[in-house]
Amino acid sequence: MSKSSGPLGFGTGLLHSVKDKASAVRVLRQAQDEGVTYFDTARLYGEGRCEGMLGEAFSHMRDEVILATKVGILPSARDLATRVKAKAAATLRRLPMLRPLIPEPPVQYPQFGVFDPARMQESFETSLKQLRTDHVDLLLLHECTLEDVQRTEVLEFLDQMVRQGKARAYGVAPRAEDMLSIAASCAPYGDVAQFDAALRSAFPPAGADTPPLIATHSCLGQRFRDRVVQLKTDDQLRDSWSSALGREAGDPATIAQAFLAHAIQQNPGGIVLFSTTQPDRLRTNLDAQALLNSPETSAALAQLMAAE
Repeated sequence: MSKSSGPLGFGTGLLHSVKDKASAVRVLRQAQDEGVTYFDTARLYGEGRCEGMLGEAFSHMRDEVILATKVGILPSARDLATRVKAKAAATLRRLPMLRPLIPEPPVQYPQFGVFDPARMQESFETSLKQLRTDHVDLLLLHECTLEDVQRTEVLEFLDQMVRQGKARAYGVAPRAEDMLSIAASCAPYGDVAQFDAALRSAFPPAGADTPPLIATHSCLGQRFRDRVVQLKTDDQLRDSWSSALGREAGDPATIAQAFLAHAIQQNPGGIVLFSTTQPDRLRTNLDAQALLNSPETSAALAQLMAAE
C-alpha cells in the first residue's frame, strides 16, 4: 500500500448496531481523528449499510484513509419491493381471520460463495457507489476456498479491477482452515491475507510465502470473553495478570488492551482489526500498543498469552 497505517485498523462489521447512521458516522470520524487510517468493510456488513456509512464519513477525505472491502457474499435482499411485501404480509398476519390465508414472509439469508465474474462485478460496483469513491485500496475475496482461488476467472476479475484502477491491490479473507489450505497450495492469491488472529502463530504454513500484508481479526472474540469472566472470579489469576501488566486486570478494558497488544505482537508489520460501537472506548483500544513499549511488559504479556 502506498498509504501508511498504524498497527490497528477499524472493522465495521458491528457498525450497523449503532443506534442511527449519524452516530455511526461520528464513530468512524472519531476513529480517524484518533489516528486510525485503515477501515475494513464488506457488502455483507449491516446488509450493505456499513459501506454507506464509510462513504458518508470519508468521501471528502478519501486520500487520507485506506479502504478495504470484499466480494463473495451478498447481503439479504433489502430492495423496496421486498421490504414492502414482507411488511404487508406481517401486518395482515396479525389479523386472526387472515393468518391462515397469508403465508409467512420468507426469511431472507445472505448468499455465500458468489464468485462468478458477473455478480462480483455488480457487487463491487455497488460497493464503490456506497463508499462514494472510484476505487478501494484493497479488494478481498470474502470467505473464499482454495477452489475459488484456483478458478482462472476469479483471479482474472481481480487483475482486471487493478488494471482499471478500481482496486489498488487484492487478496483473500477466508475462514482459518481455508486460509491454511490456500497458503499451503502456493496458489497465487494476491498481496493480502486476512484471517482470524488465532491462526497467526501457525501462518504461513511450512513452505508457503508470507504475503506483503497480513490483517488479523477477532482477537476480542470468545477467548477474550472467557478470560474476562475468569479474571472476575479468580483472585489469584487476576493478581498475576495485574502484576504482569502493571495495572488492574479486573477491568475488561485493560484485558482488551492486553489481547489487542498481543495480536499486534504476533503480527509485526501487519494490521490488527478491532471494532467498537462506543466512542469512549476508541482511545482505550488504540492505547493497547503502549503495552509493548516496555520490553519487560511485552515479555510478560507474551508469557501470559502463552499460558492461555
